[in-house]
Amino acid sequence: MRDGSLYARRLASLPDSARTRQSGVSRLLPQQNLAASVYGTILVSSVIVGLAQTNLSAGVMMAAVAVTALVFALAHAWSIALARSAEDRQALSAGHVFDGIRHEWPMVEAVGPALLALVPAALGVYSANAGLWVAIVANTVLLFAWGAILRHRAAGTPAQLVAAGLTTAALGLVLVLLKALLH
Repeated sequence: MRDGSLYARRLASLPDSARTRQSGVSRLLPQQNLAASVYGTILVSSVIVGLAQTNLSAGVMMAAVAVTALVFALAHAWSIALARSAEDRQALSAGHVFDGIRHEWPMVEAVGPALLALVPAALGVYSANAGLWVAIVANTVLLFAWGAILRHRAAGTPAQLVAAGLTTAALGLVLVLLKALLH
C-alpha cells in the first residue's frame, strides 16, 4: 500500500472539523487557476529582477509590475478565448473573452505581494531596492507554500510536501536567475 493512499484514508476518516483544520491552510491558495497564480508569481519575480537594474522610483516599479502582469494575463485570456471559440466552432464572443479573463485573472492577483512590498519604498520607509528584495523573498516563500499545499491536497507525505515546495520555489528562482543573466 502506498503512503499517499494511507494518508488519504486517514484524512478521510477524520471528523469534518479535524479535516477542515488540517486543510485550512489551503485557504491561502487562490481558489481558481492556481497555475496562473504560480506563473504570475514567477513572472512578477522576473520583472522585479529586471527592475533592480534601473533607477526607477518605487511607484513606477509598482506600475511596471502591475501593467506587465495585466498584459500577460490579457494575452493568455485572448489566446484562451480564441482557442475556445475554435473548439466551439463559433464566432469569437464576449463570453469567450470574459471566460478567458476570469480564468487568467489570478495572474494579475499574483502582483499583490510585490505591490505590498513596494508600498513602503514608495512612502520612503526603505529604498526601492530593499522593496524589490522583500518582494522576491515573499514570492519565493509563496511559491514554496503553494507547491507544498498542492501536494498536501494530493495526500502527499511530509517529505513529498517539502519536495514539492522546494521544486516550485526553485523553478521561480531558476527563472529569476535566467532573467538576471540575460540582462
